[in-house]
Amino acid sequence: MSNKDLTHQIVHYRNIFLFLLIGTAFTVLASYVEFSVPGSISGAIFVGLLIASIKAYLVAANFMHLKTEVKMIHWILLLTVFFFALLLFIPLLWDMNNMGNHSKY
Repeated sequence: MSNKDLTHQIVHYRNIFLFLLIGTAFTVLASYVEFSVPGSISGAIFVGLLIASIKAYLVAANFMHLKTEVKMIHWILLLTVFFFALLLFIPLLWDMNNMGNHSKY
């Protein structure tokens, strides 16, 4: 790795760190703001989850390298959806099979 590449990586991760600090400051500031939704805290929950989602994306995309490994991530997600669907259909397949229709006599 050349010195230029290393400098680029340091600048990139420093910028991510600064964005996360700014996001943390927004989170603290948002806790002092009264979001006016009559009789509900849904406005505050929405803003809190929005800030948390942005910060989670920054961490996952950069520190977990999800931004650069797109093809592998898509295959893993596709495989997960397949097995999830299979697990959801197991009870249906069980009922379609006549093994569950035993009579006592």
